[in-house]
Amino acid sequence: MNPIHAGPRLTLLRLFLTIGSMALFLWLAAVRISGWGALAVFLVAEIVVYQSFTRLVTQRRRDLALLRCFGASRGQIFGGVLAEAASVGLLGAIAGMAGGVLLEQHHGAFYIFAVLAGVGGAVIAAAVPAFQASRVPPAGPET
Repeated sequence: MNPIHAGPRLTLLRLFLTIGSMALFLWLAAVRISGWGALAVFLVAEIVVYQSFTRLVTQRRRDLALLRCFGASRGQIFGGVLAEAASVGLLGAIAGMAGGVLLEQHHGAFYIFAVLAGVGGAVIAAAVPAFQASRVPPAGPET
């Protein structure tokens, strides 16, 4: 088990918003939305993921400092946040693929795109909060 999973989790509302925004983007991609519209929806999904993970890292600062005191490296903390983002992105991709299946607009390339966009987009959006989480000093967070 990765040490980052100690402490608060994403709230259900934030989890559903994060997964839903990624799924909405992929669902719209399944119905072949135009390029600028798809880019706008993707950027909104990225902002939602970024905000969710920024809030999550802020809530976990004390737990992260404690993990660092017990020997967790910066890389473990960074990787743990990115792993959690990847799992949320994968859930969004699965939800988006389900929307594509319901619309009967699916083909093999769409599934590959959905997984890459869901997981990759979530990891990219969570990279800055993961970096901030990895910089929490072992002595404890500043007050």
